[in-house]
Amino acid sequence: MATGGDRPGSGPERAFAPDLPEAGPVTLDADESGHLVRSRRARAGDPVVLFDGAGTTRFGRLTTADARAAVVEVEGPYADREPGRPIRIATAMPEAGRADALVSSLAELGVATLKPLTFARSPSGRDALPARRADRWARIVREAAKVNGRARFLEIAAPGAFETWVASGAAPVVLLDPDPAAPRLVDALAGAGGDALPWLVVGPEGGFTDAERDAARRRDAGVARLGATALRVQTAAVAAAAVAAAFA
Repeated sequence: MATGGDRPGSGPERAFAPDLPEAGPVTLDADESGHLVRSRRARAGDPVVLFDGAGTTRFGRLTTADARAAVVEVEGPYADREPGRPIRIATAMPEAGRADALVSSLAELGVATLKPLTFARSPSGRDALPARRADRWARIVREAAKVNGRARFLEIAAPGAFETWVASGAAPVVLLDPDPAAPRLVDALAGAGGDALPWLVVGPEGGFTDAERDAARRRDAGVARLGATALRVQTAAVAAAAVAAAFA
C-alpha cells in the first residue's frame, strides 16, 4: 500500500491525474489505470488518493476498475506530505544508471529541485544526460510520488555550468566537501533561517577546482562535510538531502 497522508503507516493506493476537480469522476490514463488495477489489484469501491504533481491531492473511490480507463469518483481533499521548507540539490551527475537511482531517491525524499551541473572535472557528455533521460526521469519522479505521499513532483531544472550558475543566483549556497576540517552539514543547517534551506552543492568525483572554489567564495558560499568519509556523487547527494530533510 501507499503512504497514508498525515497518518502513520500505509494508506489508500495513489494515482496521478492532472487537472483534479474538487469533486466528481476522474478517468485515469492507460498507464495509471494499468498500474492501479492490474499491478496494485485495486477493485471497485477501494479508496484511492489522486495527486496532480503540482500540489493538489484528492480522496476518492474507484468506481470503474478498468485497466485501460479506470474511473475514480473524487469526494474531497486529502492531506499532503510536503516538507515545510524546500530542499534543493545542485549536483554533478553520475553515469546514467546511477543518475536514475539518484533522481528516484531525491524524489522520494521530497526534494523540491534538482539542478544538474557540469564542472571542470565532469566527464565528457554528462551535460547531455538530463535531456537523454528526461522521459525516464519523469516516470521515475511520478512513481516516487505514489510512495512518499507528496503531491508535488521533483523539479529537474535545466542543466548548467557551475561557475555560471553560482555567480548568477541569489539564494544561499553550501558546498559539500569531504575535508575533515570543514564544519558538519548538520551544524551548518541548524543555523539556517529563511523560508528555504540553502542550495546544497555536490561536486564531481574529482572534486572542485581552485577556480570553482574561488567562484563560490565570491558568492559567500558556505562549506560543509557530510561525515568522516569521502562519498560517490550519488551517495553524497542523497545523504545531503536526507540530512536536509530533518531541517525542512
